[in-house]
Formats: sequence, C-alpha cells, structure tokens
Amino acid sequence: MNRRNILLIDDNQSTRRQRIVMLLTHGYVVHAARRVEDLKLPFTSPVPDLVLLRADDPPDHPHGAYQLIRKVMPRQRIGFLIQDRHELCQVFMDDVLMRPREELAENVIQTVEAIFEKQLARQCAALGS
Repeated sequence: MNRRNILLIDDNQSTRRQRIVMLLTHGYVVHAARRVEDLKLPFTSPVPDLVLLRADDPPDHPHGAYQLIRKVMPRQRIGFLIQDRHELCQVFMDDVLMRPREELAENVIQTVEAIFEKQLARQCAALGS
C-alpha cells in the first residue's frame, strides 16, 4: 500500500509534535513546518496528498497561509485545524478538521482517513462516467 504524504503546518511546537507522532503511528509519512513561509512553494517532490494547516489567521486574509498555498497550488487538498469546525465549512470546499484535544485525537485520524476515502470515491465516480 502506498503511504500518504501529509504536510503539517502548525506554529505551536507542542501540538505540532503531538500531531506528528499521532499521524506517524497511523502510518502516514509526515513533513512538518512551523509556518508556510518556511516552505518552498510550489511544493516539490513529494507533493503532499494533504496539507493540515492550523488556521489561526482569518482564512480570507490575503497574505495568510491558506491564500499563499492556494495562489501557487490551487488544487492542493487542505484540511484546517481549527476550534470550531463549522466556522470554515461554509466558506471553503476543503474538508475541515477539528483541532485535536486529548479526547478528540482519534477523531482527527478518522477525519484524515475519511478525506482520503472521499477522494478515492470521487476518483472512482469520475472513472465510471
């Protein structure tokens, strides 16, 4: 099975480490950065299957991390690590993830897996049409 590459962008060192360990233990290949500005855009090999972005800036901020990624890689799949999962659901087409608290840590992994299942279902549907 081909392991999925995840790029985690989280400026909080403690939660970034927790998330890296959690994703690694569930079989993902993880690359991490403190800020999107620390990365070379567009992403080079391997292009991440999913970017997990801690959304502390307003997502519509023209110089925010989301907008920087979207500008150079408009089709990049991005999941947001936020407090209120409904805050961005209505604004963006991307899947939205909750910031993992201790009791929700497994939820994040389940949501990441659901993102990839949804992507696979879309690809299968496109092949069928």
